[in-house]
Amino acid sequence: MRILLIVVHPGSACGSADFNLGEAEAALGREALAEDLDAWTGPVAVIDGDLSSELRRRNYRDLGTAVEGMLERAAGAGHRSVRMRGDAEEEFDQAAAAAAIVADMQLAAGGWQVEVTGAWHDPDQLDGCVNSVVEVIERAGVPCVVRASALRQAVDPIPADGARGASPAP
Repeated sequence: MRILLIVVHPGSACGSADFNLGEAEAALGREALAEDLDAWTGPVAVIDGDLSSELRRRNYRDLGTAVEGMLERAAGAGHRSVRMRGDAEEEFDQAAAAAAIVADMQLAAGGWQVEVTGAWHDPDQLDGCVNSVVEVIERAGVPCVVRASALRQAVDPIPADGARGASPAP
């Protein structure tokens, strides 16, 4: 069985994560995500959103380098290496991008497994861009799992005193 990694909205792990999780927790989440991507050697698809431009900023460059390196390693090894836009705020969103990946790569049950990471994942399956990609993959009949490096949505809103409520995945 071949395994495809889909990285959803890596740019949302930058400033958006700082705002929603707090800078320290967001930095830990980015570090875990970058390490996961640095270790990946197989086929990969990246679904970029509006915030992917932040991956080039100085304080988020490690994650941007991990994304680029993963794509280059996959292509250099002869694996599929796909990068496309699929933004939650646009008509062609992450779910549409996931459907395009399923069709383009002819993903089918029995031949593929998909692993998904990126931002945002709701472990209660209520919301999140990672969740919407998982739904599309599972509807196609392809086994799908969310990797531990996926950034989890904050459980509690940030109170006025600035205390943070949730942690990203380890």
